[in-house]
Amino acid sequence: MIGILRMWTALAERQPILTLTVTNGTLGGVGDLLAQLIEKRNSKGSSRFRWDYKRTLRFVSWGALCAPLFHKWYLFLNKQFPLPQQLQLQSNGKRAFVTAVAQRVATDQCIYAPMGIAGFFIAMNYMEGKDWASAKARLSSYFWPTLAANYAVWPAVQAVNFGFVPTIYRVPFSSIVSIFWNAFISWANAQSATAVDVPVETPHTKITPRQAERIDSKV
Repeated sequence: MIGILRMWTALAERQPILTLTVTNGTLGGVGDLLAQLIEKRNSKGSSRFRWDYKRTLRFVSWGALCAPLFHKWYLFLNKQFPLPQQLQLQSNGKRAFVTAVAQRVATDQCIYAPMGIAGFFIAMNYMEGKDWASAKARLSSYFWPTLAANYAVWPAVQAVNFGFVPTIYRVPFSSIVSIFWNAFISWANAQSATAVDVPVETPHTKITPRQAERIDSKV
């Protein structure tokens, strides 16, 4: 495992955008496959599992597309809200450290999170071959519940990410957390017929036929 991490780090140092794109796309696909398996396990039907590979490919594409944006965004936050150096931390820099991390998290959650969630729904809508009217209906139904779920989990995750994870590992870190978050949301959705399946950051959304009818009725 350590050898794999060292090899990945060496690749990321030479080709950061390419390495992060491939890694994030792969993790997006893994997260969706895990979500599909959980959905099947919690479903009432007895049919065999059928992998929706087209859906997984959409998540691979979304993850790969977002990786360069994530990386540039994290570099921007580094520049705008720099963390104090180790020497400063040992003296009077702890307050400055907390302030910088809080500023990064607040900026990320107030600007990038809403834009990323909206972009996800719009991108998925078009990759499914649907029009703008369908995208607006989907945003109307799912944007605010997704954003609320985001604020329940991701500020704490990003505080750890921005404060303690080296920059080159921040995109994979958030993507790995997303795998488990998506799995939890899929499980929770199966427990309630009225639950809305709305994971965040790299969201996974399952729309049941009844939910699809409600969305289509708004178009």
